[in-house]
Formats: sequence, structure tokens, C-alpha cells
Amino acid sequence: MPIVPTVQGRQVESRGVQTGGFQTFNQPNITDALVNVGNQAIGVFGQAKQQADLALTQDATQRLYAVGSGLMDDPKEGLMTLQGKNAIGQAPGYIQKFDNEMQTIAGTLPESARNVFLKHAQQQRIQFATQAERYELGQRRQYESGQQDGYLSLQAQQAISNPQLFNQSALNARASIMAYGQAHGQSPEEIESNWVQWRESAGQKATEAAFANVYQQLLGPGGKISVTDSPDQSQLFSAMIWQESGGNQYAKDGSPLVSPKGAVGAAQVMESTGPEAASLAGVPWDRDKWLNDPRYNMQLGQAYFSAQMKKYDNNPVLAVAAYNAGPSAVDGWIKQIGDPRTGQVSNAQFAAAIPFEETRNYVANVTGSAGAIPGNATMESLTNLPSWNAMNAANKSQMMSRMTGLYDMQASSGRVALQSRMQDDLAQLEAGKTVPPISAHEWIAVMPLQATPVERMQLEKTYQQYRQAMSLQPVYQSIVKGNSQQGLAAIQSIQPQQGEPDYKYKSELYASAVSKFQQVHDARESDPGTWLQQYSPVVQSAFQEYQNNQVTGEYLISRIQAEKDRLGIRSKSVLPASIVDGISAKVDSGNMNFSDLKGIIAGFGRYGDSVVAQLQPKTKAAVRVATAINDANAADTLFTIRNVKTEELKKNSGEQAKGVDAAWNSLIAAASPTFSLQRQGGAETLADINEQGKRLAYYYMASGEDAQAATEKAYKKMIGDHYTVNDTWRMPNSLGLKENNVTDGLSNIVNGLKVDDIGSRSLFYNPAMTPEQNAANNLAQIQNSAEWVTDENEQGVYLTVNGTPILDQHGSPIRVSFADASKSGIAKPSSTGAVLNWMGEKRKVTPPSEFYTPNVNATMSDAFRVLQGQDATSPLPQKEADNTSNTLRDALNTLGGK
Repeated sequence: MPIVPTVQGRQVESRGVQTGGFQTFNQPNITDALVNVGNQAIGVFGQAKQQADLALTQDATQRLYAVGSGLMDDPKEGLMTLQGKNAIGQAPGYIQKFDNEMQTIAGTLPESARNVFLKHAQQQRIQFATQAERYELGQRRQYESGQQDGYLSLQAQQAISNPQLFNQSALNARASIMAYGQAHGQSPEEIESNWVQWRESAGQKATEAAFANVYQQLLGPGGKISVTDSPDQSQLFSAMIWQESGGNQYAKDGSPLVSPKGAVGAAQVMESTGPEAASLAGVPWDRDKWLNDPRYNMQLGQAYFSAQMKKYDNNPVLAVAAYNAGPSAVDGWIKQIGDPRTGQVSNAQFAAAIPFEETRNYVANVTGSAGAIPGNATMESLTNLPSWNAMNAANKSQMMSRMTGLYDMQASSGRVALQSRMQDDLAQLEAGKTVPPISAHEWIAVMPLQATPVERMQLEKTYQQYRQAMSLQPVYQSIVKGNSQQGLAAIQSIQPQQGEPDYKYKSELYASAVSKFQQVHDARESDPGTWLQQYSPVVQSAFQEYQNNQVTGEYLISRIQAEKDRLGIRSKSVLPASIVDGISAKVDSGNMNFSDLKGIIAGFGRYGDSVVAQLQPKTKAAVRVATAINDANAADTLFTIRNVKTEELKKNSGEQAKGVDAAWNSLIAAASPTFSLQRQGGAETLADINEQGKRLAYYYMASGEDAQAATEKAYKKMIGDHYTVNDTWRMPNSLGLKENNVTDGLSNIVNGLKVDDIGSRSLFYNPAMTPEQNAANNLAQIQNSAEWVTDENEQGVYLTVNGTPILDQHGSPIRVSFADASKSGIAKPSSTGAVLNWMGEKRKVTPPSEFYTPNVNATMSDAFRVLQGQDATSPLPQKEADNTSNTLRDALNTLGGK
């Protein structure tokens, strides 16, 4: 049966933090002080009793110190056994334990010794409380530091995984660094230093990730490079950077790279050309940047080259030659050799005839190699990466050098196939599939024979990163294919221990696995249908068949539910969010009637109620209520008028519409607590019912009914005919259960509770009582103040006291289904319940020969009179006038007080 929808609030996970160390519990020499005090007292009074009190006080003090040491240092239950998050919030409890023990010890002393003991015990308490709070604070700070490091690591990993998201990750990291620094009293300088350090490190890694992507794509399918016949300006400039400097802004000694002729940096820009190039680039001339900023240096070079391309009508040979030798030299050569732009000579003929050997070789190398540079491997694409500006100048120069180094690898076709395979392997790894990894032998076999040492190191690094990722294959398979317990077990199996070999490397793998587990868990619970559609072959097959109209929606959900059960997914969603969003959009469009919606829901068979529950939060209040109530006419009406404004309905109802509020509030008063006390969205549900109930009443009034009659009709259709309301709970009449049986059963359950049935956390704690006394008092208070509140599915009730759920010994709320409560009430009814059940039984009465049938009828009439508070007297005559006894009537008279 569809139920009145409830709203579930978002759960927010709390986070703690860690701190530094702590000091062990320090036991000052209080005994000596007490001895001195005692000796003075003895000297003054000289009484034996005071000596006895002193001995008792010393003994009590030592016992209290032992208590404090145990609470802190006990290897099983001491505060110091709690680490990190587990220690947060625990100090007050241990201090309370110390206080309890202090009072207990004080209670064993005579009054004359007790006061002295308590005076010194307060000093011990201060020391213990300070130590406990200091330890908890240390663990909090340690936990906070770990949380901060983990969050920053996650942001860096996100930036590495997708370099295009670098700016967003950087904003998140900066906000976290600032908030953490301010919360921990860091100076602005320290905060800024931490931010710069993260930014440069993440920028370097993200750019390296982007570089790796380019590297893997550079050589193309089948080990061949796609070469363009006419390289564009970006390709030409990238090839020039390769020829000019190898992409280096700095020389090997770390100083700016300067040619013998004075050209500087990655783009080899002359200082005399710098101001002109800066003007062409639209930036101020900055000599320091020209020397030390590779992007600025390239910006000048690119602007200057663009000017040459424009000057020579985009002829690559002339523009490249002008960049190297200067436009005046090129103009002279055109006069000598001929102009390739007019067809006097070809580009090849002009390049071959250049009189300067350096320029001639330069032009040939640049124009010959530029066409092989992919668009995503140009210098322009590199410097346009979001992570580029985050790097420092040295890393920029290094990255440019590495990018230009890729251009030498045109012959390494075998590597392309393996790099493409690596990408496929990682994708399969993410999906939890089995992948045979590339072996070291396969990788070495495609290394270029003439690769430089730097190239070989980079290739080896790439392979090692791949192997590291692939080493997580068994863990990823368990995470993706198994349930949460299996995934956690797999993760725990690779958790490194401090001090073991390769601890840092293994910790990174462990962190990656944990991140993957959380990612999978969140995706499963937020939208299980979509996740299963992507990763479950069973659901994939069912979804394909569903799209092809080969199977029903009921079959599709049955496969999704089976996979949810197998994987332990708790989410109640049964369809991919995209399907539910599609239905919701149709409902809200106003082009659908209620019968259409019911037809869609009916298509999902026995899972229709689950589909409705998933649909309700995404629709209007009218649709939520319409799909929840059992009266077909009222539901259809609410759905039909869902887009009509309430004010319009009031207007159509006339002046009497003002009476609806009071009438409805009066009618709903008894049922309201059953909603407002309900867990998880009861108040929101009540608001929906109140709103839609009044709207329905306005609609009925438009047909001529007065406010009272229309409101009663609306209430009856929405609540009155469909629920049995009893104080703080309500029960759907569709369950077919008797109220008296359920009431008796709930009473039996409360009265039958034992101390062990209730969780250890006491609601009614009294420090003056022993734990046993507190437990008994807690149970008695619960039994005296128990309230039952309807559960989220309206199939049972939760036990509460003053709105607080009562937990069982396992920490779960105590819940009883209406069916179980009814069974208990039938098995052990109250006196009234027994009579009601007896009278409700259908039986064939065969009266004994000594009774007439009217006698039996009189007995039944008596029963009804007693139940109504009247005397059980029947005017009908008995067959035997001398025998006025009637067993049932006598019993009823007794029950009625006669």
C-alpha cells in the first residue's frame, strides 16, 4: 500500500582533529604534605584519633592516585588507549569516573578525615582533569591534522586525475588551508606559505598528468603519427621552441639560458627585440620576467613570430627565417633568391638557398618537424593549462623541455600501442575488471634504441606508475564487485605498518584504495540504479532488455533489487535517477492525468510502492499526497488540481472558505501528534496533509457543500477512513488489525521489558544510585512514560519517551510491527480486550435444552449494555422462572460494578 511520504534529512558526517603529544600522569608527593599537616595536628592536639584519621586520609589519597593512574594508563580501558577520533569527547567521561571514585572513597572515611581528604582530592582532580583534557586535545589536533592532510591530498589527486578541474581543486584547497590556519592560530605568512607550497606541488603534478596524457596520445593509433601537410602557427612555434632552446628557460647551472649572441630563455628573445615583442603581445616590458619567467619569455617570442607570419602573409618559411635571422635579412634574401609567395621560387628552394647555415638548418628542422606535432602537444596548449600558472618558473622550464622532448620520439611506434593499452587497462581497473598487466619485458622491447638517459628515466617512471596502479587490481575488484565488508577487508589487507619497507609508497596505494572505496560507496548509495547500470552485468543486461521492450519494469527492478541485496546497498531507491527524473518531469508538466501516472506505476508491478516512494520527494506536495492516500476519488482530484493555486480554489469556494481552517484543524487535532512525533520528516508530512486537505475541502465547497461538510468529507477521504488513530500513533486500516489487540500487545511489550532489553545509555541517570539501581530506575521510568510513534513505513511503531527513541542492547531503536503487537494482544489480552475479541468471534450458537434462544439473546444484549456502561438486566423471561441465575450476565454485572 502506498504510504504517506516522509522526508529524510541529509546526514552530515562529523569530523575531528588530532594534536600533539601529552604528558604522563604526574603524581606529586602529596603524602609528605599530608604527613606534615598531620604532624602539626598531632603536635597541637596530640590525640590518637587524629593520627588514625591521618592514616586513613593517606591511604585514601594513595587509592585515589591509583584510580587516576588506572583511568589514564590502563592498557585495556585507559584513556590513553583511545587514539585520534576515538579520543575526542572522552575526557569528560573519564573525569566523571574519577569524580565518582573520589566520592566513593570519601564515603568510606569518617567525617573528620573526609574533609581533609576531599581538600587534597580536589588538587588531584584538577591535575587529572588537566591531564585528560590535554590528552584529548592532543588527539583532537592530531586527528585534525590528519583530516587536513587527507583533504588536501584528495584535492591534489582530483587535480591530477583531471587537470581541467585544477582551478576548482585549488580554490577548495586554499579555502581549507586558510580555515585550518586561522583555526589553529597560524600567522598570515605561514598560511600563505602553506598555500604556495600546495599550489606549486599540485600544479606540477597536475601538469605532469596533462603531460602524461599528451605523451600517451602523441604517437597515435598503430604506432603512427598523424602528420599535417601545412602546419599551423602553433605547431610551427612549438617546433621553434624545440630548436631554439629545447624548451629550457634556464641553463644547467640554474641561470637564465643565454645564447652566444645574447638571446635569452625558452624562446631565445634578444633584449633589443624585447620591448617591441612586449608591445606586440600587449604586455609591459619586464626584463626580470624576460630572464626568469618561461611563459612571459614565450609570450614575447610568440607575439614576435605572429608579427612575422602577418608580415610575410603566413608563409612559414619566410616567418621562421625572419624569427631566426631578422626580417631585414629575409627581405634581402627575397630580393636575391626570389619570393616564394609569388611563385618565383618554392618554399623548399628558398629554404635551401638561405646563405646563413644556421638559419638554413633552423628553417629546415622547424618546418620539417612542425607538422608532426599534435595540436594538444604545442607550447601554447601547455601554457594554457589551468595548472600552468601554479608552477614555479623552474618547473615551467622543465615542463617545456619535457614537452619538446616528445617531438623526438616519432619513430617509437611500438610504444603507442602499449600506451593505449595502458589507458584501457586503467579504465578496466576502475571498473573492477580483471586485466593482464603489461610485463616489464614487453615494455623494454619497445624502448627506442637511441633514447637519451632522460627519456629512459621518464619512460621507466611512466611504466612504474602504471604498475603501481595495477597492483591495486585485486583490491579494486573487491571494492567494485563485492559488498562493503569485502571491500573493507581488501583495503585492510594492504594497510602498511609503520617502519615496514616502502611505507610511503604503500601508504599512497592504501590511500588510493580508501578513496576508491568511498567513491564507490557514495555512488552506490546516492543512486544505486545508475551505478549498477554502469558496473553490474546483470543490471546492464536487464536494462538493455527493458529499453527494447523485451521485459517489464518490474523485472528490471527485480534485478536491481537483487544486486542491491547482494552488495548490501541500503538505499531505498530502485530505479536509476534518470528514469525517475523523466517521470517527475512529465508529472510536473501538467500534461499527465492521474490514470496515466497510475499506469506507469502499475508497470513496475510489486515494486510500484517503491517507485512512488522514490518519486515523491521530486514532485509537488499535491502529487506526494495523491500518490499516498487510498481514496481513488480524492487522489485523482488532488492530482488534477495540482497546478491550481490555493487562492484560486478559495475564491471559487466563496465566503465560507474562511471556515475551512478551523474545521480542518479541529478534525486533524487527534491525528496531528501521530505525524509530528514521527521520525524522519513527520512534521513535513503533516504540513503536506494540512495543505492538501484544505485544498480538497475548497474543491468540494465549489460544488455547493458548506465549509464543515466539505472539510469533514476531505478529512474522511484522506485520514478518517484509512487510519486508526490512538494517542501518539496511527495504524493503516488496510492492515486489517483490531485496535484493541494492537493496544494490548504494545502494553504487553512495554510491561515485559527487562533491564537487559534496554541499551546501556541511561535516560534517567542518578549519580547517587549504583549502576544496577540506575538500570532498574531507567526501566521503570521508560515503562511509566512510554509512548509509541508510527514508523516511516506505517507498518509498526517505535518506543519513545518524551520524543527520544529508546534503544535496545545493540544500539538500535526498539521497533514493533503492528502485526507482532496484534499477535501479542491476542495471546494475552486485557479484560476489555478479551470481551471484545469474544464478542467479535463468529460462532454458531446451539443453546442447551434447558435454555430458550431468547435467553441467549438476552445474554448478548447484557454484554453490550455493560460495554456501554449500563446495567446488565434483560427483560426477556427465562424458561425456568425459579432459576434466575445467568453465568455470563453475572460476570458482566461484576465487570460493570454490580
